[in-house]
Amino acid sequence: MMIADAALAPPARAGRRGLAAALGMLLMAPALLLGWAAGTPIPVLWAAAFLFLAVERDLHCRRIPNWLTFPTLAFALLHGAWFGGVDGARVALLGAGAALALLVLPYALGALGAGDVKAAMALGALFGAGDIAQVVVLAVGFGCVLALLRLLARGGLAELGQRWVRCLVASLVSQRLVYLPPAPGSAATRGIPFAVAIALAVATQHLLELSR
Repeated sequence: MMIADAALAPPARAGRRGLAAALGMLLMAPALLLGWAAGTPIPVLWAAAFLFLAVERDLHCRRIPNWLTFPTLAFALLHGAWFGGVDGARVALLGAGAALALLVLPYALGALGAGDVKAAMALGALFGAGDIAQVVVLAVGFGCVLALLRLLARGGLAELGQRWVRCLVASLVSQRLVYLPPAPGSAATRGIPFAVAIALAVATQHLLELSR
């Protein structure tokens, strides 16, 4: 039974991923149609539906799947080219590139997953370089707050402070940036769903624009 179960597990997981993708697209379609009929710009609607599904997936399985990020990035690039021609495509590409440039270092340090970076790139292609830069800065801020709250709840703040002091001392002594990863199994190794931070950042950025 164990061998049979192991053999069946990958197709079962693939089937669940396919079902999640199909349900996600079905949820996005009516939202887009209703919002478009009400006069809301398609990129804003797509971003809202994308973030809803990204947050749900990140909370549920701690990853933002490719079936969600890649179609959104492709849509953003096609939308920019269709309505803006070469300039529109360039704006979308610059937005995706700006998100990648801003998050490549946190990704390299292991602070973010590849899905987080791809999600930001998709939103960058939708919003453009200027807006996504503000969103990324806000998202990193929200992410830090969420991470600190998680550590506070799990009693890991003292260990974090001690590790940061050791990183600072080691960096000063060696005259280069030194990063000491958290100990395996510690509270700091359990990441946060960064899609939540991105969604909070987009909402905040939108509210700031409305207040101007």
